[in-house]
Amino acid sequence: MPAKWNFNSIENFQKISLSESFLFTTSRTHGPTLLLIHGGFHGAWCWAQFLKFFEFHGVRAAALDIRGHGSILPGPNFLKEGVYEAALDVQESARALGGPIILVGHSLGALIAMVAAKTLSTAGFIMMAPSPPGQMPGLRKLPKLPDNRLVMPPDEKRARSWFLSGCARSDISEFMSRLCPESPTMINDRYRLRIKVNSEWVQSPSLCLSAGNDDKVHHPEGQDRQVADFFNANYKVLSDSGHCFMLDDTWEQAAFEILGWLKQKHLVSD
Repeated sequence: MPAKWNFNSIENFQKISLSESFLFTTSRTHGPTLLLIHGGFHGAWCWAQFLKFFEFHGVRAAALDIRGHGSILPGPNFLKEGVYEAALDVQESARALGGPIILVGHSLGALIAMVAAKTLSTAGFIMMAPSPPGQMPGLRKLPKLPDNRLVMPPDEKRARSWFLSGCARSDISEFMSRLCPESPTMINDRYRLRIKVNSEWVQSPSLCLSAGNDDKVHHPEGQDRQVADFFNANYKVLSDSGHCFMLDDTWEQAAFEILGWLKQKHLVSD
């Protein structure tokens, strides 16, 4: 039986208030900071296990609540706020943390990190099941959602197949209660392939993790590899993982994969 998620443990970490967002950070160390960026419908809470893991292994990490997500209620402009606005939160977070930053973006959070990297000097760049840059050849647009209303989180059946295919828990109510409505601008930025990025914005060593059990609508065969090649990133498929690596029953596999890569690239000490 997997251990309880205990998403509330995110509140045990130092909380930093920013202009539109919140950071939850572990204690300071001498190395770079992993800046963990969640995807759509999620919040910093999804990284609680990763924060504890990296703190235990002596790596400073910080998880971001993007505006309108997690512990932050949507503001009056939320319907119109998408990837570019979220990237501003990432850039502000990096400045607040100070020192070298390794961006870690999951799903839509990876696309946000790509845009944020334009004005950041990163020590490393990690993508987990990344949403792709819109200009990559062969991508398929998904149906546009209405711009005038929130996009509600998926129901439990869809959440299991989309987010938690690597999770065998019978009760996912704790997870479902944490999902938040999403901005239609954010979703349509991804679905309509509106976000173009330049691979030269990322000059640091890069890693792309692909989930073997990911949702094939959003991650058809070969797409994650194409993103990795676009950034000249190391590429690894975790065959047993679902889309939300950090919430899988085998979540430590992804965490150790990242830790091992950081050590291999001499971004953290052994």
